[in-house]
Parts: sequence; C-alpha cells; structure tokens
Amino acid sequence: MARNIAAPGAFWGLDDAYRGPGHLIRRLQQIAVAIFMDEFKSLDITPVQYIALVAIRDRPGLEQQAIADLIAIDRSSTGRVMLFLEQRGLIARVTPDNNRRSKQAFATPAGLRLLLATARLIARAEERILQVLDDNEKRAFMAGLRKLVDINNALSRAPLRMPGWRAIRFRRAPASAVCGPVSNV
Repeated sequence: MARNIAAPGAFWGLDDAYRGPGHLIRRLQQIAVAIFMDEFKSLDITPVQYIALVAIRDRPGLEQQAIADLIAIDRSSTGRVMLFLEQRGLIARVTPDNNRRSKQAFATPAGLRLLLATARLIARAEERILQVLDDNEKRAFMAGLRKLVDINNALSRAPLRMPGWRAIRFRRAPASAVCGPVSNV
C-alpha cells in the first residue's frame, strides 16, 4: 500500500513513483524512444538527430544555437548531433561570407531523401505510441501533454525558444520545404 506523501514524516515510496507523473512521463519517453528505434532500426539515427534534421530542413540557414533553441536541447548535445548529421552527409554547414565566425546548416539532398523516405515511419511510430487510446482519449492526452509542456517550458534545462512559437507551434511545414544552397557542398 502506498503511503500518503502529504503526511508529515511519510516517505515517498516506489508505489508512489509508479503512480507519479514524473516517473510515468520518463517511462513513456523511454517507450517512445524504443518505438522510434524499432521503426528506424536500419537507419542509424536517434529521435533527437531526426528532429534536428527536420528543423534544419524546415528552417534552412540557421546556426547551431538557433537549432538547439528550436528543438529544446542543450548546446553540447547540439554540437554532437550536428557533427553526426554532417558526417553522415545529411546536412552541410556553410560559413557565410558576411560572418566568418558562424556556420549555417542546410539539409543536403541525402538528408532530404532520408526525411522523405521516413515520413511513413515517423507517422507509424507516433501512431504506435498512442494506439491503445481511442480518438477522444488521444485528443485529451495530446491537449493535456501540450498544456503541460507549454506551461512548464521555462522550467526546462533546455527550453524551447522560437520566435512566434505560440502562433505556429502545431502547424506542419509544407511538403515543398527544401534545403538552402547545398550546391556549394
């Protein structure tokens, strides 16, 4: 029997963890990553690398910190992600003539092909995460999840930072979104 953690002197126990939102959200994230990795098993790409590639395709020419802000990861993780994507030939980092200290990221044709080829996989992974819920439960779950993330964004160690975020957060990028000047690569 779980203890009442509000009672003075009570300890938070394992049963409390199993029912608590923090532990359940962490477990759901583990499950979501496992489903992603299962769907993408032959592609050697992680969920964070994938969303970084999507961000670079959707917002070509951004610098590394802007990409980190768009996908809510810390600077050191972004560096490793960018290096991986560049080494795989999925992105190109270009130094603009007007600012030699920065590098702009663009999806390469190989990166665009990977995203196009995996559109069905990412849709199936997201469907699998929610498959046990009926349509009303899915809508309610997603609304609650968005609300929790939106309201608590500033508490994150790597908050999502995007100009105009509230106005465009759930709009999909057009299928015609393409990369920047990859011919220089």
